[in-house]
Amino acid sequence: MPGPIPRLADATLPIMHETGRALRHLLGRRSTLNRQLGDVLLSDPGAAIAVFRALGRVRPNATGLVTDAGHGVSLIGLDAFRRLLDSLPEVESRRAPRPLTGGPTTAYSQAAHAARYAGALADLRSMGGHCEITTAALLQNPAILALWATEPDSALRATNAVRDGVPLDIAFGAELGESLQDANSRLAEAWALPCLARRAMGDWDDFDPRPQVVTLAEGLAQTTAAGWQSETTATFTVLLADFLGLSNGQASAWLHRQAIDAARTLSRLDYPLPGFELLFIPGQIDDDEDHGDIPEMARPRPHAAPPQPEATPDLHATMARIMQRIRDEAGAARVIFAMLTRDRSRLRTRLALGGQADDGLRRLDLDLGRKNLVGALLGRPQSVWLNDANAARYRDHLPVPLRQAVGSRGAFMMSLFVRDRPLGLLYGDAAALDERGYRRFRELCNEAMAVLDGNHDIAKGSAA
Repeated sequence: MPGPIPRLADATLPIMHETGRALRHLLGRRSTLNRQLGDVLLSDPGAAIAVFRALGRVRPNATGLVTDAGHGVSLIGLDAFRRLLDSLPEVESRRAPRPLTGGPTTAYSQAAHAARYAGALADLRSMGGHCEITTAALLQNPAILALWATEPDSALRATNAVRDGVPLDIAFGAELGESLQDANSRLAEAWALPCLARRAMGDWDDFDPRPQVVTLAEGLAQTTAAGWQSETTATFTVLLADFLGLSNGQASAWLHRQAIDAARTLSRLDYPLPGFELLFIPGQIDDDEDHGDIPEMARPRPHAAPPQPEATPDLHATMARIMQRIRDEAGAARVIFAMLTRDRSRLRTRLALGGQADDGLRRLDLDLGRKNLVGALLGRPQSVWLNDANAARYRDHLPVPLRQAVGSRGAFMMSLFVRDRPLGLLYGDAAALDERGYRRFRELCNEAMAVLDGNHDIAKGSAA
């Protein structure tokens, strides 16, 4: 094994673009509380670590008393925090042609999920120090984050090895040149991370439940990211069941619910989301769970979900997969599947990917009783690409809610038919769309219809 990488401690960790946007928005408001800043920082380990490092430089005597990043911001001051925020690089946007599931967002997602799981476990046990526990869970693997920032090829090799079943500490230890625990502890000391985070990285007293919660949450985040059906995930499910005093099945269902809740909350950051993957595993989501929205949706709508057509196979799984591919392969930033109601009088958003929490696309509920472009599209399988060349021709024929949601963006739309009956509409938009993306969008829409029709030969040809 080569020696430790000395420059890890000097690495500047990037933050997510959405983190910077959200923090700047809060800083521009007079009524913003430190707690609100802390809530944003709790989803981005790069940003949280930057706060603790800055605090360690300007007020080293205070680092042992600060338990969360929001408190740290209050001590370094808002002006200093603004300057710090402007100095930090950002992780490459997911809007790139290829998905970033093999990049630093993998590690950032695992850290953010660990924080979410730790908070849920602490709440269940009615433990005090909620912010301290969640922050400690978020910061458990600074060495992995630093390796992505300094040696991305090494980090990718280790990540792929973990997915192939190699234990996390062995895979990353081989690339770090020292044990993962030693590297984490070294960086935690150099970066002035909170006391509980450091305690949980090393040997801790079994009589203190807080490090135990942090360690369990971090393990759950790492193993579920590697795959829901892995042996390690089953092992941690047993540990979770013992901690919660539940059966293995009950503990597994609890973890699934937490993963889905985390996916809904974290979708704005474009992280890889284990909760999203549950849609692809038959039997992993209970029938009585509310999964009317894909986990990358902001939150479920209050009205009842429209019924699915009879004999439509795996509607949610099929549409979730196609929508993800539209986003990755057709250049769309936001994708929705809107479905007809039983009486075909309205079209409502059923599933959604991307966008902001207040996007009108997430709440579309269109009346089809009036003549408009959407109603015309649903007359037969057909598509349209809204762009600058045809804006004057088409935009006035869009229902007002959809016209407002589209704004100045270009958009792809195509109606979906299953067994010659209209099912709904697929929609994708972005600031910049092209002819290649439109062709791919149509191909993927046709693939969705072929799969739902049960015509796997057509689907296979479209996928190729």
